[in-house]
Amino acid sequence: PTVKQLYQIQKHLEADLLACDARLSLFVAAANSYRYESLLCPFPDDFLDSKQRPDINAIFDVIADFDRLETILQQILSGHCNSCHANVLKLLHAVIVKHGEHVALSTLQPCEFQDLYQHLNMRAPATAPTQIFEVTPSLKCAHTKAYTALREQYPVKIGYYGGKLEELYAMLTVGCLPMNEPIRLFCNVDVALSRSQCGTSWGASRCGAMLSCVAVVEFAMVPTLVVQDDDQRHVIVRDADCIQISYLLFFGKSFTQYEKALTLQSHVHVDWDATFRWLASKKYAISLGVYLMILSMSLSSGRGVFYKLATCGIYAIRRGIL
Repeated sequence: PTVKQLYQIQKHLEADLLACDARLSLFVAAANSYRYESLLCPFPDDFLDSKQRPDINAIFDVIADFDRLETILQQILSGHCNSCHANVLKLLHAVIVKHGEHVALSTLQPCEFQDLYQHLNMRAPATAPTQIFEVTPSLKCAHTKAYTALREQYPVKIGYYGGKLEELYAMLTVGCLPMNEPIRLFCNVDVALSRSQCGTSWGASRCGAMLSCVAVVEFAMVPTLVVQDDDQRHVIVRDADCIQISYLLFFGKSFTQYEKALTLQSHVHVDWDATFRWLASKKYAISLGVYLMILSMSLSSGRGVFYKLATCGIYAIRRGIL
């Protein structure tokens, strides 16, 4: 990467590191899908093969080398960019800088969550989001221009979209509907969260290794393109020009949130008298399992019927002890 590209990466990471993390998480979720060619829009130019087709294996190789973004930022600030793989910086520049020209993300502080709920006139979700990001689309994009024209002609309402995490990257960058099919927007954020499918992020993400997301969506009530359900609990949108994502509510899961519960877990008490009584009652089955295990280990082949019998014996012993 050039010095200019490194400066651009540094500028974005310093401005809002968590938003960069969220953008990269959405990119990785789309890359993990079998429909990555249609979901990774636009695809990074540096990772096209000789026939100008997406090279997803090269993307996976880079994702495996990704360190925490604060570590990468510190390496850039200290001038030790050689310790960071060149393709990592190239992919980072493509995702947070070039693709960031289509739509901008900014992190809301937890103290601002309640103000947002009041501003949107919505109830706080039953499950509190771990992060909320404000979405600001670029007016240079064609889908943003089309929505701006519609919202001046028709009334605007708010809905909540809960779908697969992998679908959001393309919805943000190029403004398309998932699989070019109508989407359903709910009036209740908890209902949308129940429809949201958990997706995988990248290992060093601060947002969480597993993510669910609910998008707060503005939509223009175009009669021919937006159909409201009879019970008025959801609407069906048939055209991407009628919607614009305003906020992303992240519900992240990681091991760190369970560490305290694990450390406070009471120690398991073992009743040794009951254990020995059980061993005595099953001594013949245990002896047979141990005998078959030793017999299979002594054979030169070790992969015949004795091996299978020994495997069954070990399984029986393990289940008994558990």
